[in-house]
Amino acid sequence: MFKFFGKKNAVLFCVLTLILISYPEIASAQTALFDSGTNFLTALQNLLSSTWARLIAIIGVIFLGFMAIMGRLRWGIAGAVIGGIILVFGAPAIVDSIASNI
Repeated sequence: MFKFFGKKNAVLFCVLTLILISYPEIASAQTALFDSGTNFLTALQNLLSSTWARLIAIIGVIFLGFMAIMGRLRWGIAGAVIGGIILVFGAPAIVDSIASNI
């Protein structure tokens, strides 16, 4: 094993392994996200409707604008992109509306 890594890398690997083993609270920090299904799904919802999703939606609309400028915009594609944006960001309101009517 040490011949594969080289002497310096093997020592560095051993030191890092000992450091990680001596701090078990680092590993337990990850269990908070996957502690229950609710925490995981809430984190997933926040990820899918956060700034990253907003940036992707903005890039999609910009892409539609460039297609319109070039005269290659098909309204079916535009409707699908805009409909997808409405569904992604309006999903909590849509589900709450449906759940309150049941």
